[in-house]
Amino acid sequence: MLFRLSFFLIFLCLVPSPFEEAQISVIARLPLTTRADIIARAKLFADHTWTCGASNLHAACAKNYRSDWKAGQRVTGLPYCWGGSDSPEVFDQRIAKGLAAGAHSRDGVLSCAAGVDCSGFVCFCWGLPHHPYGTSNLRTIAGKPKYNWFSDMKPGDALCKPGSHVVLFAGYNPDGTINLYEASGSAARVIFHRTTWSRLKGYIPEQYKAIDE
Repeated sequence: MLFRLSFFLIFLCLVPSPFEEAQISVIARLPLTTRADIIARAKLFADHTWTCGASNLHAACAKNYRSDWKAGQRVTGLPYCWGGSDSPEVFDQRIAKGLAAGAHSRDGVLSCAAGVDCSGFVCFCWGLPHHPYGTSNLRTIAGKPKYNWFSDMKPGDALCKPGSHVVLFAGYNPDGTINLYEASGSAARVIFHRTTWSRLKGYIPEQYKAIDE
């Protein structure tokens, strides 16, 4: 009897739960990518140059929409768009059709606006152009590494504040600051910049589960 009970307990430990099986299935379907490719994609977003047209100042589906730009303004960096996940190519196509250039949380998710938000940007850089992941459930595809994140993070890892914001880590600087790519609401576009750790209070490191090291 004791042998049977022990065998049954071992069996329960070895057999994955339905939740674990679902997790394994999700991870198995993730596209492999390299860190170099992640940073190359991020650079495309941050370096993308576009010109705001008069039609891009208005959102046909939002009455109180306020644009961050001016007609004829030349901008570097894909616009921040709450709920957006446009690639640079798709963004260009959409503003050519007269859609609004970017939107914020105050506007809600707008079908008549073009751009990318913070999680859309990070997921695209990881190789996921269309995804159901936001800052609250990014851990589904990105584990929390056990390294010392003040010294051992690698380009392409993320720093996430669940329910708020996520940024892409790009490297350390000798003066103690770090380099980031992010779709920034305050900057209204994707930017590359350096910042201090104090700005990242409440953030946790996350590492995409399908990186080909």
